[in-house]
Amino acid sequence: MHEITTQTINTGLKATLVHWGFNDTLAGYCADFSSLIIILVASIVVYYIAKIIINKILKRLVEKSASKWDDHLYNQRVFIRLAMLLPPLVLKVSLATSIAQYPEAIRILELGLNLYMVFIIMLVVISFLNAVYHIYGEFDIAESKPIKGYVQIAKIVAYIMGGISMISILIGQSPMALLAGLGAMSAVIMLIFKDSILGFVAGVQLSNNNMLHIGDWITMPKNNTDGTVIDVSLVTVKVRNFDNSVSCIPTYTLISDSFQNWRSMGEAGGRRMKRSVLIDVATIRFVDDKLIENLKAKRINVTETTPSDLDSTNLELFRLHILGHLRTINNLNQDASLMVRTLQATENGLPIELYAFYVPPDWSDFEAFQSRLFEHIFAILPEFGLKAFQRPSGSEVGR
Repeated sequence: MHEITTQTINTGLKATLVHWGFNDTLAGYCADFSSLIIILVASIVVYYIAKIIINKILKRLVEKSASKWDDHLYNQRVFIRLAMLLPPLVLKVSLATSIAQYPEAIRILELGLNLYMVFIIMLVVISFLNAVYHIYGEFDIAESKPIKGYVQIAKIVAYIMGGISMISILIGQSPMALLAGLGAMSAVIMLIFKDSILGFVAGVQLSNNNMLHIGDWITMPKNNTDGTVIDVSLVTVKVRNFDNSVSCIPTYTLISDSFQNWRSMGEAGGRRMKRSVLIDVATIRFVDDKLIENLKAKRINVTETTPSDLDSTNLELFRLHILGHLRTINNLNQDASLMVRTLQATENGLPIELYAFYVPPDWSDFEAFQSRLFEHIFAILPEFGLKAFQRPSGSEVGR
């Protein structure tokens, strides 16, 4: 049994056309063109067969697999783009034998095929890098050590290498010779990719020094930024502010300028509460039995908070009551600093400061807690015979 090759098909077509009455030259051209069409159709058929195998058989295997990495490879079209290399490979193998008498045409076609193959290989690398990024995102370390910047650098390198390879194919020079020529243009390259280079260096420093994670709350007054980090890329860091706007900050700005990261607040034991209420000094007096009886009648617990010193004041009684109240709140970190203290008196009264740490450090819960606490404080002050300081206004001025 004779082996069927493109050359035998070409010869058979030419003989058939001559038998049909075509002259030898025209029959040769028609046979060569027909062979080329047959090879092209065959290469397309090979691609679609591979595509069907990938979309039908390989997809089922991926879906049944327990691992996730193959899902990301499939979703990022790595296998489909690899299949796109089959047609040029079929054409490269068959062209030399089917139209060997047309060396210039073979050279042009091979040039186009080489360019196409380099372009597809570049797309395969990009798809693979995207898959690596998504596979890495499945791990918990992805939030504290994002690799998006590194992936973007790898993509830039892939694009550059692909572009250099395609240019070297077009001009017929070695890629190494082209790279040597680009060395003289390093200053221009540095200028063009300045932001990318600075962003890459900044990303390395941010990652190595554990300075920024996705989900961190950061504040940068200079950039009018106050919100949560939602994305860290090679060139920019995206922050969703608390008004739902999004700020895009150059990555290198986080190294060159200062910013405040509130992540350690939660790691250190909660969100700090440090607020004060101003007491009218004129309402401070010594404790007497009447005050104690009134507090007990109002079911205000003073058993554990009543000072034993006879010279104690209603303000001290109030401080100890609030401190005892804080110690009963589960959301306050009882192992961290917890105090109610007086500060330096001012012309606006005597500040009583509450100092504690609230967990978990969710902002909305924290603000709601503070509101409830100080509403309680202002409501209970008169029961101790105290009054919050307030500047007179309106009808009070004329009294």
